[in-house]
Amino acid sequence: MRVDVVGNDKRKSFGHKLVSQDRTQYQTAGAQSASQKLSVAATTPPADVPGYRLRSFLGAGAFGQVWVGQDLNTGRGVAVKFYLHRGGVNWSLLSREVKNLVQLSADRHVVQVLEVGWDADPPYYVMELVGGGSLEERLERVNRLSVSDAVEMFRKILVGLNHCHGKGVLHCDLKPANILLGEDSEPRLADFGQSRMSHDQTPALGTLFYMAPEQADLQSTPDAAWDVYAVGAILYRLLTGEPPYRSDAVLGQIDTAESLPQRLDHYRKAIEESAPPTAHSKMRGVDRSLSRIVNRCLAADPAQRYANVQQIMQDLNRRDQIRARRPLMLLGIVGPLLILLATGFYAARSIEHAIESTRVALRREAVGSNKLAARFAARTLESEIERYFDAATREASSQDFHALLQKTLDDTAVKPERLTIGSPTADPLSKTNARERLLDAPIRMQLDDYLATRLHRYIDADLSLRRPRFATMFVTDSSGTMIAIGYDKPVERDQNSAGQNFAYRTYFHGGRNDLVKSTPIDSIEPLRRTHLSSAFLSTATGLWKVAVSTPIYFSDQRERPDAVFVATINLGDFQLLQSEQGANQIAVLLEAREGPLRGTVLQHPLMDALRESGNTLADEKFQVSSDLIDEISKRDDVDYQDPVAKVPEGAPYAGDWIVAMQPVQLPIQDTGKDDDDDRIPPSDTATDLLVLVQYRLSKVLAPVGQMRTMLMSEGAAAIISTLFVMVALWFFVRRSGESKNELPSVPEEETSDRTGNTETIAVN
Repeated sequence: MRVDVVGNDKRKSFGHKLVSQDRTQYQTAGAQSASQKLSVAATTPPADVPGYRLRSFLGAGAFGQVWVGQDLNTGRGVAVKFYLHRGGVNWSLLSREVKNLVQLSADRHVVQVLEVGWDADPPYYVMELVGGGSLEERLERVNRLSVSDAVEMFRKILVGLNHCHGKGVLHCDLKPANILLGEDSEPRLADFGQSRMSHDQTPALGTLFYMAPEQADLQSTPDAAWDVYAVGAILYRLLTGEPPYRSDAVLGQIDTAESLPQRLDHYRKAIEESAPPTAHSKMRGVDRSLSRIVNRCLAADPAQRYANVQQIMQDLNRRDQIRARRPLMLLGIVGPLLILLATGFYAARSIEHAIESTRVALRREAVGSNKLAARFAARTLESEIERYFDAATREASSQDFHALLQKTLDDTAVKPERLTIGSPTADPLSKTNARERLLDAPIRMQLDDYLATRLHRYIDADLSLRRPRFATMFVTDSSGTMIAIGYDKPVERDQNSAGQNFAYRTYFHGGRNDLVKSTPIDSIEPLRRTHLSSAFLSTATGLWKVAVSTPIYFSDQRERPDAVFVATINLGDFQLLQSEQGANQIAVLLEAREGPLRGTVLQHPLMDALRESGNTLADEKFQVSSDLIDEISKRDDVDYQDPVAKVPEGAPYAGDWIVAMQPVQLPIQDTGKDDDDDRIPPSDTATDLLVLVQYRLSKVLAPVGQMRTMLMSEGAAAIISTLFVMVALWFFVRRSGESKNELPSVPEEETSDRTGNTETIAVN
């Protein structure tokens, strides 16, 4: 019976080539003609039904009419189907439909039969009125349902269909038009006109695109697999909005048929020869489990299809179980990952803290080591200066030197000339002429040779003897005029400094800075103690030098020195630091005097290396800012950039360094007299030199990088191992769960019986 046919304008007779997707296939043209006649809207019920009031015409089929009525006792709405044409009715089939409906009325997902008037004229039966229309009508409005709504609707249809199959009834014509919806949208299976008992072998035709391909055969035997295909096609329609395999090409093939058997044959071949439909699997929200259920329901080969509805429900329940476990599975994956992430985060933070602590400790240790190295370098330089002081004093106190110097100073060819050069009133021309005559004095040249000979004893000495290396030696008279000088190599006359007055130089007067050249010579007093001059840049060599000068007294009773002996030293000849760190820890000398030269780099390993190769950096000035020097002197830990790194040759010294600074002190010495007042106070022993020891920061922190690499490698290995174990456990649990949920398939032989009877019927 059907109650949803009124108002369906898609009905067409077979003579007009039925192509509608929701029309059950017909077997006779006579049945179609009768159905068309009954479709004319009726105004009067065919008969009265005791206990019911018939209110309106609902629809007509091939054999009668359907009216809407009301139960007079309960007020419940009902649908009454009258069978008006006894002559064309196969009463055994109709009685079977009613019997099947009555038998299935216990399930709420099957339309309920309330009363049967089989002996009335005309015969009728009363069923519940389902007021929500058909599922087909709903799909015509909304096209398709959401995945969750489609699955819920599908599940309820399966429950009703499983109840039918449990009672031995096969529907054989499932489609959205034969599923009625209650007011609560609960589906109810209806129109069992094509239904068969499971042991019945009478063929039954369904509706195109909902009918299994093997069902489209007038010699086929009913099987539960037919309803399996149909319910799969319904689910496909719910998900996609179209039944499976329906296309213009397939419809065109079916329309070319001239008879029902040809139509059925074309339909069957179209499904068997087409690729399985895939539109459902591409719908958003359709998971693989649901897609596999649809695929198996719609398998063209019934052997590959579900054997019964129970198997579908089992897979659907299994899908629900999997989806229910999904949060737990997700938690089982995400939870350990979050724990691993948190562990990794705190481990990384701990590593960073450990690294930072190690960095601070290493830096503190390097700073302490650097300060110790700076003190050592300063003490080394002070020891070197003391050796130079001793050497200069020794040379200046030589009896042979005193005798030759005194003879030279008193020589008639020398004395007048030096007095003229040292006179504050002599004019420049007179001084120039006097210098020329002085340079030619034989006794003076003899003194030059003596100084040169003594100088080479220091230059040519074995380095292992640690003898001081003087650059030049010269001597001035008491007014500051240079009398003689010894060079390491002979120089031209115009480059010889002898015969010039240098009273303004610090090595003569013992002050910290050179005086202005215009200072009157007679106002400058010679030094009284051995003295280390301030650094000065040699115009000849481009190297920074200092001079050790000491007064010469011919008699102990004299207050004013008779002469001043001076020996110059290239700062690069000082041995400051011998570190096991090589180029990673170096010592340099800085100018300490206040003023524009403060912080000037006087000696640096790069300068020494270039000097040995015959090059200099005379055109470059390297200077540490005065503010940075003050900061270094106040704090132990200061990042430092080596100023020599700005030149191409200084690239090896680029980068950050840790520095420590130490001032250089003069050795405490006396004049050789017994008077204690002549001793130098300790406060006056400071020089104008600073020793700066640099320690390459990257070298200091190298162990930190190695430790970071090791810890990160170990951490990465631990994380990878943990992830591998997690994945392995998850895979094992998942496979175990799948194995546990697998249920044996019910053999097809246990779900359907087949007989060989055939009978031609007409539906609707």
